[in-house]
Amino acid sequence: MSGTTLNDEVAYNTEVFEALQKAVRDLRRRIETLTREAGSLEDIDTKAMAQSLRDALALIPQCAKAENILNESRNKQAGIANGNHALDLDRARAEIGCKLDRLRRCQPPKPVS
Repeated sequence: MSGTTLNDEVAYNTEVFEALQKAVRDLRRRIETLTREAGSLEDIDTKAMAQSLRDALALIPQCAKAENILNESRNKQAGIANGNHALDLDRARAEIGCKLDRLRRCQPPKPVS
């Protein structure tokens, strides 16, 4: 995703995650329908049941990966490093500037040659 902004990355990852959520909802509905059919002693479509279970098992790792990527993108957007806390970069720059100024004041002036 080179050439994109962090907001674009978060928006894309959110879209992917929402698409996976929709796929999970649809799959859940299919499984619920098959479960009702099995409970009412109707003819059970074992091929459809097996395929739904395979689909469910395949979606689980994809959803987990998408959720992790989305959370990392949101943390990056919020300035959170390594899952710890948000960094205030302006404050950090100001503190570093103050410390550098203090170091400059402590250094004796160099003679002009």
